[in-house]
Amino acid sequence: MQIDLIAVLKDAVGRHQAGDLAAAEAAYARILALAPGHADANHLLGLIHHQQGRHRQASDLIRKAISCDAKVSLYHANLGRVCRAAGDETSAVAAFRDAVMLEPENAVLHSDLAAALVAQGDFDAARSRCHLALERDPQMAEAHLNLGLALQGLHGPASEEAEACFRRALASNAGLAGAHLGLGAVLHETGRDAEAAQAYEAALAMDPRLIEAHCNLGNLKRDRCDFAAAARHYRGALDVRPEQPDILGNLAVTLHEQGDLAAALSSYDQALALAPDNAEIRRNRAMALLAAGDFETGFAEYAWRWRTARFKKFRRDWTAPAWTGEALAGRRILIHAEQGNGDTIQFMRYLPILANAGGRVIFECPRPLLPLAREIGQLKTVSVHGERLPGHDIQAPLLDLPRLFHTRLDNVPADCPYLRVPMAARRKWAEFHRALPVGLKVGIAWRGSPDHPRDQIRSPGLAPFENLLRRTDCVFVSLQRDGGAAEVARLPSGTRLINPTDRIADFADTAALIEGLDLIISCDSAPAHLAGALGKTVWIALPLIAEWRWLSDRDDSPWYPTAKLFRQPEFGDWDAVATAMSAALAGVTATAARMS
Repeated sequence: MQIDLIAVLKDAVGRHQAGDLAAAEAAYARILALAPGHADANHLLGLIHHQQGRHRQASDLIRKAISCDAKVSLYHANLGRVCRAAGDETSAVAAFRDAVMLEPENAVLHSDLAAALVAQGDFDAARSRCHLALERDPQMAEAHLNLGLALQGLHGPASEEAEACFRRALASNAGLAGAHLGLGAVLHETGRDAEAAQAYEAALAMDPRLIEAHCNLGNLKRDRCDFAAAARHYRGALDVRPEQPDILGNLAVTLHEQGDLAAALSSYDQALALAPDNAEIRRNRAMALLAAGDFETGFAEYAWRWRTARFKKFRRDWTAPAWTGEALAGRRILIHAEQGNGDTIQFMRYLPILANAGGRVIFECPRPLLPLAREIGQLKTVSVHGERLPGHDIQAPLLDLPRLFHTRLDNVPADCPYLRVPMAARRKWAEFHRALPVGLKVGIAWRGSPDHPRDQIRSPGLAPFENLLRRTDCVFVSLQRDGGAAEVARLPSGTRLINPTDRIADFADTAALIEGLDLIISCDSAPAHLAGALGKTVWIALPLIAEWRWLSDRDDSPWYPTAKLFRQPEFGDWDAVATAMSAALAGVTATAARMS
């Protein structure tokens, strides 16, 4: 019995269009069993495989259709779409070029070729193709979208021309998810975060599986400290594509910021199983390990920092080899400070240990710390960043020393004080201290460096401490240099805060000022470290999830025996921290009154 292939094909196409893919697939297969070179059946069966995610089989079938009839532009165009779905942009570009050669007036094909060129990174060629598409159809939303993407590739994500393209695309088709996403990227990059969030949300409303929108919205929410929302969006992206190490790494950072270290480390482990040499993920994992108290593993992992984008600006070419922990035997070892003043102060404790282990220690540090470093008697030489370095045999970054000395939670070198106030600075501040009124003398610092990536989380500002500053049994002294004077000037009447910071030239001055006070109250910033290093009583105001060095769920510090930690009970609640400090201060002043 002879089969009418035309009738079978027509019936199959009808079932295909109705969504009955199984019946259509069977019909196409029946045609091909009788006529293996039937171009349409090969092409349409390939499309079914494509719809079901079997892109390799789809590509093979459509290529077979093209081998049977190479003059059908639709075959080439659909091969391009299948190749794009499979991530093969090179083959997609070739397929769309073939389609355009057959139909040079087809605007859709020029736009599709532009999209593939954008994905391949050939932005200039993509821009040209978009212009060709728009010459043929000026209102074509997809061409405006692809032109915006090409312009971002050429001129950066904040391109004003790209923003105009995305807006034109949305004017033609408000339901185009990619245009909302592209517009969101421009708005995000130019600091219009609220509008960017709306654009990303609109993109997800059109396409809930749009990974880029989930990730970008997650990044935006994380930057604004909305960690629960950020985690939701990272998980939304992972629901679509589970094995994405960068997204797993971002989720892990967010979980860490929420205080769930176990879940964060699990996410890091999943990420590193997929990308074991990803330096960003390994460095961030080090922070979680350190926060969990696993210092040995954490400091070992922290060595990956030098391969991250953030630390590239700190990298230098050294002619001397790196110290690996071997016996020093009198060799000259250069230790170079690498990060902020607080970190440098915290880890200067290792310099005398290094000298006692047989090294002739040369220390390179920021200029404001130079007078304090010179007070460490065991050092051979102290140098300043940017000046010519003395000769040395080996070198090591300062924050490598905990790893090289195998520091664990139970053997932290905490012999404080390990810094001393220079005599010149002590004399400079003696009269100031003698002139202070009677009462418990309390130094206070309320902001860290604005350049710190977590400064908005760790710095409470002065406002939460205003009630504390009304106490009449204490004398409060500002230690806050950067911008502190302006905040002090805005204090309401009834608060009492002496501000001598215009006399502070360097950390020797700050140290001398601290030495003459009874108590230091500070956020997580350099004055807190300096007070601890000097062996002074210091109360440290911490966010709910503090930096790794302060660990978690404890009110003391293995690094500074004289420190007491006051943590937020809820995210952002600095008022509760100030209230707890005020209550503790009342206890101290009451005890002092009884003993006087």
